[in-house]
Amino acid sequence: MRVSLMAVVLLATACSSGENGPGKEGGPPATVTVVTVVPESWSDRIQAIGTAKARDSVVIAAKQSERIAAVRFESGQRVSKGQVLVELDAGTVKAELAEAQANLNDLNAQVARLQNLQSRQLVAKSQLDTVMASRNAAKARAQAAQERLNDRIIRAPFSGVLGLRQVSQGQYVAAGAVMVNLDDLDHLWVDFPVPESLLPQLKTGMVLELQADAAPGRMLPARVAGIDSRVDVATRAIMVRGAIDNAAGLVRPGMLMRVTLQQEAVQALVIPELAVQQIGNRTFVYVAGADGTAESRDIRIGSRHDGKAEVLEGLKSGDKVVLEGTSKLRDGQKLKVVPAAP
Repeated sequence: MRVSLMAVVLLATACSSGENGPGKEGGPPATVTVVTVVPESWSDRIQAIGTAKARDSVVIAAKQSERIAAVRFESGQRVSKGQVLVELDAGTVKAELAEAQANLNDLNAQVARLQNLQSRQLVAKSQLDTVMASRNAAKARAQAAQERLNDRIIRAPFSGVLGLRQVSQGQYVAAGAVMVNLDDLDHLWVDFPVPESLLPQLKTGMVLELQADAAPGRMLPARVAGIDSRVDVATRAIMVRGAIDNAAGLVRPGMLMRVTLQQEAVQALVIPELAVQQIGNRTFVYVAGADGTAESRDIRIGSRHDGKAEVLEGLKSGDKVVLEGTSKLRDGQKLKVVPAAP
């Protein structure tokens, strides 16, 4: 009799626990911190790796095969446009020019004398024409000799900084032999690839932020100066060119540059990346409902940077997203919201 009474009491207790236990009311409240979703200024970024190039860059080479008479520069020297860099031996060409000029002067005198006589009908017009033709041919020979002389004086085609000197005085060089490199280091380009899917977002004038290993922690300002006309069929990327103001001289041609392309700011819903949950292909956050319980909400994320993520779908302004305390959180669980730690 006592055994039967005990069984009834235990059964009643179990039923009471089943009606009022954790499963019915969602268990004990979870302690969480929340952040309220509000629109804020958001600027998307494109990351890329680029290479610095001089806006103007040439290899100074000999036009003629000749011995070097004089070298007028040193390695690393800054030069101006038109400055003489190298003089090749020009003794023979100077003699040819002097001979051609003397012949030209003589024919000029003959033309002047015959023109005077022909004006008085003392010589035939054909005789004057013959001497004038000879004068014109002599003038062409003198100009050709002058050009050959000019080719033996090598000048800087633009202002810039020279590289390492590759030649010495007295050395014999062949036509096309490299003497030195010349680069304009005040104005540089940075060329970097961007996926073709982002082509509609590109336009000239967009702001760039550059980082170089030679200047750690320093952002170098630049702007998009041009966009290539073709997409590379192998990489499906298009080359973009940025203009760098290198007045500080921190960048050299050939340097690797980390490029951040800053797009125009827009108003967007942004949440801390810490709040975003990922299970398989599902991306979601927990939202604190009006009744004080947790609700998982599927979202679609756009770009991310600086520890924040842009929310394209799934949330609206004013939603309270759970930031901390999501490790064991489940739908319908009661929430105890506490202030976030500083």
